[in-house]
Amino acid sequence: MRTVEKIHTQSIKLVESYEDVQNLCFLSITHSMTWPTVVITGANSGVGFGICQRLLCQLSEKTPPDTLIKPQELPGSQQKDDIEGDRFVLPCEGITLIMACRSVQRAEVARQKLLQILDKHVENLTSSPNYDGHAELFRKNVRIVIHPVDLSSLETIPKFVQELEKNYPYVSHLICNAGIAPFTAIDWPSCIHQLLTNPLAALTTPRYYRQSWGEVSQDGYGYVWQCNVFGHYTLYKGLYSLLSSSKYGHHSRVIWTSSLESKKSYDAKDWQLKETRDPYGSSKYQTELISLELDRRALHDIDASKRVRHFTAHPGVTHTNIDLNLISPLLHYLKHFVFYLARWIGSPNHPIALEKGAVSVVWLSIISLSTLTVFCASNQGFKSNSSSNGHGSVRPALKFAAQTDWRGNSCVGVTEIEGGEAHSEEAKELVDHCESLYQSIETART
Repeated sequence: MRTVEKIHTQSIKLVESYEDVQNLCFLSITHSMTWPTVVITGANSGVGFGICQRLLCQLSEKTPPDTLIKPQELPGSQQKDDIEGDRFVLPCEGITLIMACRSVQRAEVARQKLLQILDKHVENLTSSPNYDGHAELFRKNVRIVIHPVDLSSLETIPKFVQELEKNYPYVSHLICNAGIAPFTAIDWPSCIHQLLTNPLAALTTPRYYRQSWGEVSQDGYGYVWQCNVFGHYTLYKGLYSLLSSSKYGHHSRVIWTSSLESKKSYDAKDWQLKETRDPYGSSKYQTELISLELDRRALHDIDASKRVRHFTAHPGVTHTNIDLNLISPLLHYLKHFVFYLARWIGSPNHPIALEKGAVSVVWLSIISLSTLTVFCASNQGFKSNSSSNGHGSVRPALKFAAQTDWRGNSCVGVTEIEGGEAHSEEAKELVDHCESLYQSIETART
């Protein structure tokens, strides 16, 4: 595990290796601009890479196609004026994308690949007969930088925060994507049983993965809980001053990534998930509760001119290499084909491609939040799990899903968070636990 000093040394070497000096000089020019500064954890691989790819390609278009996506649950008859603070400024003429990753070397490889993908996309746009010139302007103002952080080692987070505070005037988006899935084996009898009794569920929400449990991090907390939940909470708290900075004139957004496998399977006293046999699903469920509760608290402050909003999204079923240590390469590729089969027979939950699994996060990142205000005010079909913040604003217990039709066309679905309002007290207690632990760590550190 890296120490803070080693990670910082690698960061300094990185500055010398790929024109970071130019990037940092560029930042001083953008202080008064409204271009987004987006932090994405786990950005070098998997869904995190897909989020980076989709976000860059979307913003290279004057009207990003994802802004035209409308969930079926969104009411069509209601209209609401676009509040200034809710806006994401479009067309977007530039972006600073911060890849928050453990490995600087792997992140640099991913960074170069992202630039190649973006350049190819821009080239395709410029060859269009209706090209408007926006893509080249955007590409000129794209800056992708790497800052190392390891959520399994809490001591690396303050250094990460200090580097961002030194180099950036604000953070507009924090996308909490990184995490671990502690799968160790497949319970084949359970797998076969689920395939025979409910084959679509077996391909969507499998219940046959064995997980390691009871592990403790080097900081002394539940290992999966720290990597998937508390590390991101600590990161959010550390970046709060940048997220709430008035230099970015719109509400900032924190997007917590969950999973179709989100499921409560722990005792309330085991909030660090040391004893549950399903720490992964439980950690994703906790992520949903924390996001919901933090957004309720943000909405409760009706006098705030600047809010830090919180949302939950998940990528559906995507094809990653997470299972290569569990099954043979042949089964791995067979699974890929079977995912397509599930989509072709009507499952909306199989985006499969990483950039398609990123649509829910990117959609939440670039739409006007007034769109969601209409949605929440309508609250169609979700009344049982909605709640008021005490001032008349309704915040349903919802998460946003990456979905596709059978042809693979991307869309965004909306589902309820399990338990929702019924577990609101648990959500409050969980956030209070995290906050108390965060404050005690900060007090000891200073």
